[in-house]
Amino acid sequence: MSYFSVTLVLFPPVIAAVYIGLILLRRAFSYSEKLPEEFALAVAWVFVVGGLFWLGVYFSDSIFLGFGVPWTWLAAAHFIFAGYGALTITAMTCRVISSKLAQRWIRVLIFIHPVSYLITAGGILGYPYCDELGATGYAFIFITQLGAFFFGKPNRMSKGPLVLFAISLIVPLGTIIPALSWAWGSPIFGIYDMVRYHGVANAIGHVCLGLTAFGWGRPKAHSKPLPSVTEIHLDP
Repeated sequence: MSYFSVTLVLFPPVIAAVYIGLILLRRAFSYSEKLPEEFALAVAWVFVVGGLFWLGVYFSDSIFLGFGVPWTWLAAAHFIFAGYGALTITAMTCRVISSKLAQRWIRVLIFIHPVSYLITAGGILGYPYCDELGATGYAFIFITQLGAFFFGKPNRMSKGPLVLFAISLIVPLGTIIPALSWAWGSPIFGIYDMVRYHGVANAIGHVCLGLTAFGWGRPKAHSKPLPSVTEIHLDP
């Protein structure tokens, strides 16, 4: 595709992603407590924009930072699922649980997420030890958020979506194993099997399943919105 065609196709979803992110950011500021998980739901959309950029590089058959096909579409998928998807699921986990201690652990993970992502990106670019650190960081995130979920009083969704959400949190414990083996220099699979058993499994089993559960159960934020100016004036 030509650069013009790619821009024409991808410009609307980029604008939509920015718009949604700004709406969620405004909502995060509207709560009486400024909660990290609510800001994470907004910031996660930055990764969608990054993913769309890499899709543009792929569709235009271009090379960026020395990467061409298949790394361009793999980068796009990584931005959307390991970036947006994984961060959103962690933020949602915080909404689902009631334990204050478990919430604090999840909020720590929210800050670890972008760090692990950037370190992983550094590994892809060839910086030493980044592959190992990035994969280990994600393993820590997945294990900790699953523990925080099961021991954090997950009672803020009904049973059906809660079971679905629990499954979505269990999936990456299996899919992280080939990622760790790849990062530490003892790959179990080649690149295309990694896409199948790590990438696709995470995309469907972790991100899509988790988002479906969240849309079904719709747990509320741990803070109430600030009263509007009208509500303040009407309050006797």
